[in-house]
Amino acid sequence: MSALSPSMFTRLSGLFYEITGIRLKEYKRYLLEYRLMRLVGPDRRFSSFEELYEALREDHTGELRGLFVHLLTTNYTYFFRESLHFPVVREYLQGRGREEPYVRIWSAGCATGEETYSIAMVVRDALPDVDARDLKILGTDISPEVLYVAHAGVYPLRKIQSSPYDHLLARYCRFDEREGILEVKDEVKRLVTFRRLNLMDPYPFRRMFDVVFLRNVLIYFDLPEKERILSKVYDVVKPEGYLILGLSESLVGVRHRFLHLKASIYTKRG
Repeated sequence: MSALSPSMFTRLSGLFYEITGIRLKEYKRYLLEYRLMRLVGPDRRFSSFEELYEALREDHTGELRGLFVHLLTTNYTYFFRESLHFPVVREYLQGRGREEPYVRIWSAGCATGEETYSIAMVVRDALPDVDARDLKILGTDISPEVLYVAHAGVYPLRKIQSSPYDHLLARYCRFDEREGILEVKDEVKRLVTFRRLNLMDPYPFRRMFDVVFLRNVLIYFDLPEKERILSKVYDVVKPEGYLILGLSESLVGVRHRFLHLKASIYTKRG
């Protein structure tokens, strides 16, 4: 198998941008080559990067493109990551959220679902009457492979790191120490729906969201794509609803219509 040439990197990274809106810089060439070696090489599905590229161009089912995206995206996450954000959800639900006819929360770029289930555990703990309410939590990601894991709701114990929410994990998950896994209980799963969505595509939502988690997602996009996504997200957030970014993220220099409340927390003007 020949190494990935600069010209083939340009073609493959261009196709990746076409699918996802994420631009891979030249310094990512060796990372792209390494990750695609699962598909290209001796005894692999494709004998060369050129053959893989042509198959991707002709992929009418989307199965190969889905795998291509999965291999080139990072899905690092764990339960209650950046735990400072979850009180925002609780406060909203116990305040204004109690008066809303319906409540919708969106976990965008949810990867394997730990963030989405963490939100659902906070919701169930905050609202004892949640089953009688019109409340739903949506988790979306571009990769079908990670969504398969999210649907199952079974995780290795390494997906837990110490946080103020360990008591919720103990309450809403079943643990198998011998197998080294945990499974999210059905009472939490019932609150959650997972769906494949490319953030660059039109959003098919029928109702607006009270809270949108868009944490550690925009970092993968260039400025024009960031601004486009923020504009689209703004349009599906309720007035006075919240946008939550990653703790290390900032929108300085990015055009958007949200009002900055505090570090990584934004709201839509009422």
